[in-house]
Amino acid sequence: MASFYELTIPVLTRALRTEVTLLKKAEEYAKSTGTSVEKLVAARLAPDMFSLSKQVGVTVHFARVASHLLAGRELVLTQLDEWSLEENYSAIADTLKLLAGIKPEDVDGKESDVLSFNVGPGKDTSAKAVDYVTKFLMPSVYFHFITLYDILRHEGVPLGKLDFLGHQIAEWELV
Repeated sequence: MASFYELTIPVLTRALRTEVTLLKKAEEYAKSTGTSVEKLVAARLAPDMFSLSKQVGVTVHFARVASHLLAGRELVLTQLDEWSLEENYSAIADTLKLLAGIKPEDVDGKESDVLSFNVGPGKDTSAKAVDYVTKFLMPSVYFHFITLYDILRHEGVPLGKLDFLGHQIAEWELV
């Protein structure tokens, strides 16, 4: 059976690494088609949805909050603004370094700890750590991660399911 650590920190790490891969594919697409990278970073699926840049920002935000809540790391958040491609890469890299510093013993055994967290503007709550992870953290991360993928597909970037799964299944032998 997987440990609480294995169900959290490595999963967040793989999602962020796949975001980097998707952004690089978007960059390649922009260069090969003459599309503006800035246009891709600012793209959104609907007027009332976050841009691609903010989708990255939200996944970074959730990973940083999780590192604080689950492993007691210092909570360092950045303003959720429209970031350039370079700022997206930088935010992901900083967050990956933070996650790399978390060890299994920092997280394992905390499944029943009660955590207080925010689920939206002016909406605070508390729940057991396992419920925070399974009912809020992971669904939220994957919502924004998938939306980033969908924005790129909508903008014409040639991506497929294996691009999305990327680092999630990287250690598997595909035949």
